[in-house]
Amino acid sequence: MAVVLIALAALASCTSAGSTTSGAPAASSPAERSDAGAAATAPGFAPGVAVEPPETCGNPTASLRPASGPPRAADYRTDGSLSRILERGHLIVGIDQSAYPFGYADVTDHNRLKGFDIDLVREITADLFGGNDPSRLRFRVVPNNIREQSVANGTVDMVAKSVTVNCRRRAVVDFSSVYYESGQRVLIVDDTPAADADHTKGLAGLPTGTRVCTVGGTTAADAVHATRGLVDVTGDNWTDCLVRIQQGQADAAVGDDTVMAGLQAQDRFIRMVGPKLTREPYGLEIAKGKPDLVRFVNASLERIRHDGTWRRLFDTYLARYIPESGDVTAPGAEYRD
Repeated sequence: MAVVLIALAALASCTSAGSTTSGAPAASSPAERSDAGAAATAPGFAPGVAVEPPETCGNPTASLRPASGPPRAADYRTDGSLSRILERGHLIVGIDQSAYPFGYADVTDHNRLKGFDIDLVREITADLFGGNDPSRLRFRVVPNNIREQSVANGTVDMVAKSVTVNCRRRAVVDFSSVYYESGQRVLIVDDTPAADADHTKGLAGLPTGTRVCTVGGTTAADAVHATRGLVDVTGDNWTDCLVRIQQGQADAAVGDDTVMAGLQAQDRFIRMVGPKLTREPYGLEIAKGKPDLVRFVNASLERIRHDGTWRRLFDTYLARYIPESGDVTAPGAEYRD
């Protein structure tokens, strides 16, 4: 298992520059986790202690309303953003390839890109171009620290990296409607002092000196830095955190429950503990000034929610890790117009 994980980490950090078509190994710089920006709880992840977002933007999860009916590119000709993608002939999407089960390169299947986020944008691309031609979709691995910049400057058309929608990010980029809602949880290693802590207190309940692995640029990393007594262990990506845990370099990790569950599934000596500590509504990042693209993506997401596709993706990638999976449904869209 450790050999496979190290291979995954190496793949994430050694891919060549450029982009690839759907189904091939993603490329560009090292993959990093894209989870939460400004989380909905105070430093230390003390449950139930709400704080105001850094900027006021009303309801950050409210997006642009799509036209009624099935997603049709011809319905969106206001600003030309969708037309330019159609003329180019392919959609470019920034992703993570080390965040199992949302976006990962499957080393057991010729490094094919898989995951909830990956297949979600494949569905959107099929709606846009009218078929499942893999040449119509190109992936680029986008590190957290240039994620919004990559969208804003047009390097990618959108980012699908389990990105939490919040006011701070919305000041820089626009978002689709919410397609999944997660929450952060703590992952601990058995037979360490962290395993015997009061997990109802979140990170603040972990013993002084606990080494907690996160990925740089995430809300989880910010919370570890803000919690007195914890030792920050920064991984290049979430696979790297798992390798560090297995090599005895970390006692715990913190991140979105879906990703923590994915790590737990790969090692029987680690487990999630305590309640969800934050609310993390995921949206697709899209540059400002491109309402055509936002509205079309939202039309596609409406189709995905209501025709059974969302549930199929959930069952494929997430149901085995969610105890209450039978009751989980796609989050409803909220619109501001």
